[in-house]
Amino acid sequence: MANYQAIARLRPELREFIRNRRWVHRGDVVTYGPNTACESFSTDAHGFRHSTFNGRTMSFLDCISSERYGLVFGPSSVYGFGLAGNENTMPSLLADRFGFPFANVGLPEGNSRNLFSLLLAIIARAASPPSAALHVSGGDFTNFCYTSIADPVFGSPNIRQIRMVLEERGGYPSAESHIQPLLAFTSLWIRAFAQLCRANGIPLVLADDTTFFEKTKPSATDQECELGKGFNPAQERQFATHRAFVGHYSERRTALSKQLDVPLAGPGLENDIGFIDEFHYDREGTRALCDDFANAMEKVL
Repeated sequence: MANYQAIARLRPELREFIRNRRWVHRGDVVTYGPNTACESFSTDAHGFRHSTFNGRTMSFLDCISSERYGLVFGPSSVYGFGLAGNENTMPSLLADRFGFPFANVGLPEGNSRNLFSLLLAIIARAASPPSAALHVSGGDFTNFCYTSIADPVFGSPNIRQIRMVLEERGGYPSAESHIQPLLAFTSLWIRAFAQLCRANGIPLVLADDTTFFEKTKPSATDQECELGKGFNPAQERQFATHRAFVGHYSERRTALSKQLDVPLAGPGLENDIGFIDEFHYDREGTRALCDDFANAMEKVL
């Protein structure tokens, strides 16, 4: 999965993300470690990365305690792995655009079931509902690609469970035999997420997020960092599964957007944006995606 030595030479800040990366359990859900602070990024007491608004560093609780606030839900691409500066993450860019804070609700391989649970808790406990929500559902699919295993209700094993689950099953199953359960899972929980937003009057945008594998043409930097190259059999299998089934996932997400009458924003199956590794965006790539997401959000606010 990319040549991280080459990436670190070009982007020295990546070393801080690797050195300070911690995954911890909250119940059965894997989150980022709480109260991390270094020059490149920081997390709050719940393990959510801080966002910024009007020059102020905002925790998750700071945001949802505000009179008006937005939420960005998703996997590590929302968290902003490798992206130095909390002010450069998706929630901070959206806050700059719309004039109110956005919380970073990013989890490692955050899937739609877990993100729905967080949305439900926020609606139940916050003084007021959010003024906007962005749902980045790519974690449903990228998590599946690690094991080719999916349940239509519970999804794929989390990143801490992979070895245990493969031992239980005696190895990897055929991805072909599990893609339909994965699509049923993502349909169930994206639909539930959208219905919960609609019931509470929350404007929602679905993100048609993208990866390096959908990039039209690798840049010289991408090639130098060997993006898209599997460095061991597990990575080769993961990448092959992604390439084989990303179209299936994209088609289902597009169909859900139409069925739910919720805007779907982003580049889809072709992009020309900047990446740090196969799944995480650089500063320019993040800004380009946020422009797409914000343009769609303006129409529903």
